[in-house]
Amino acid sequence: MLRVNPNLDKIEISVIRKIAEACKEYEDGEKKLINLTIGEPDLPQSKIIIDKTIEYMQNTRLGYPQLGGMIELREEIGKHYKDRYKVNVGSDEIIVTVGTTEGLSTVIKTIILPGDEVLTPLPVYSGYEPLITLAGAKLIKMDTSNENFELTVDMLKKHITPRTKAIIVNYPSNPSGVIISEKNRDDILKFAKENHLYIISDEVYSEVVYEGKHNSFLQEEYRENVILINGFSKSHSLTGWRIGYIITSKKIREYLLKVHQYTVTSSSIISQKAALVALKECKDISSQVNIYKKRAESVYNKLKEKNIFAIKPRGAIYIFVSLDGITNLNSLDFAKTLLEKERVAVVPGIAFGMDRYIRISLVKDEAILNEAIDRLINFINK
Repeated sequence: MLRVNPNLDKIEISVIRKIAEACKEYEDGEKKLINLTIGEPDLPQSKIIIDKTIEYMQNTRLGYPQLGGMIELREEIGKHYKDRYKVNVGSDEIIVTVGTTEGLSTVIKTIILPGDEVLTPLPVYSGYEPLITLAGAKLIKMDTSNENFELTVDMLKKHITPRTKAIIVNYPSNPSGVIISEKNRDDILKFAKENHLYIISDEVYSEVVYEGKHNSFLQEEYRENVILINGFSKSHSLTGWRIGYIITSKKIREYLLKVHQYTVTSSSIISQKAALVALKECKDISSQVNIYKKRAESVYNKLKEKNIFAIKPRGAIYIFVSLDGITNLNSLDFAKTLLEKERVAVVPGIAFGMDRYIRISLVKDEAILNEAIDRLINFINK
C-alpha cells in the first residue's frame, strides 16, 4: 500500500460513535432501545428558522458565500458578544465554519506544530486528541477530580513545559456539565498571557447554563491569546446544518482564513442564513434551557437517592456518573453489558479519559430518561 500519514495509526474512530453504531444490533426486541449516547438535542428547531431559510432559498440565487462567512452573520455574531459578554468583536475577527469541529480542526492546523504540547483538563471531549495527534503534537491531560472537576492555575503550573503551546478548555464541560468560576477563568487567562500561550476555548454549550452564568474566556485584555469556538448545534438544535464560528484577533484570523479556505472554502450559504435568523429571531432560548435543567435535576436526584455518585451539572446536556462502588468492570465493558442486558446505550468514560465513569446524554424527554435510569439501577442491583 502507498504511504499515508503515519499519525493515522495512532487514532481510531471515537468510542462514542462505536457505541452509537453498536446500538443498531439492539433496535429490535421486546425492550425498546434507549439511546443516550450522542449529544444531539432532541428539542425541535424553531419554525421561524426553517420558514425564513426556505423563503431565502426560494427568492435568492444561491451562490458562493463570502470568504470567512456572510458579512451580515459575522456582524450579528459580533453584536451578540457585545450585548451578552460586553466584548467588542468586529466582523474581521470572525470566521464562519462548518460546525465547531471544522473550527477546531482549522485552529489546530494553524497554530499547533509537530512536537508541541497542548494542556487540557480531564474529563476531556474525545474530539480534541485525534486532531492534535494528526498535527504531530501531544495532548497533556490534567486530572481535575480533586478540584471539583474545574481547571486551576496550580494544575497548569505543574504541567507546563518549554513545549507547551496551548490550553484547550471546554466550559460548560462535555461530559461533566461543570462551568468555570470567574476567578479561575481570570487566573488562567493571566497565566496564558504571562507564558505566551494560546487558549482554545470551546464554548459550544455557552447558552445552556442552569446555574450561575457562563464565564466566557473572550475578554478584551486577552484577545491576542484567546481563540474562541462556538456554534448553533446545541443552542438552537441546528446539528444537521453544520454551522459554527471562530472568534480571534485580526492577525490570527488572517492565518486561520487560509487554512479554512483550502479545507472547505466556506460553510453552506443556506446554513449561514439559518444561523443569522437564529441570532436575530431566537435570542431567548430560556425555555429550552429549562427543559434540559429539569431533566438534569430529575436524573441527578434519582441517582442520588440510590447513592450513585454523579457530578451535578450546571450546564451542557449531560450527566457524568461514577462507577466507583458499583462495578469492577471498566467503563467500556460496563456500557456494552448495559446495552446488551437493558437496551440502554451510554458512553463509557474512557472516551473522555476517565475510565470509572459513564456519560448519559439528556436528549430524551423526562419519562424516557426516568425509564433509562430505572433500567440502569436494575442492572446495577443485579
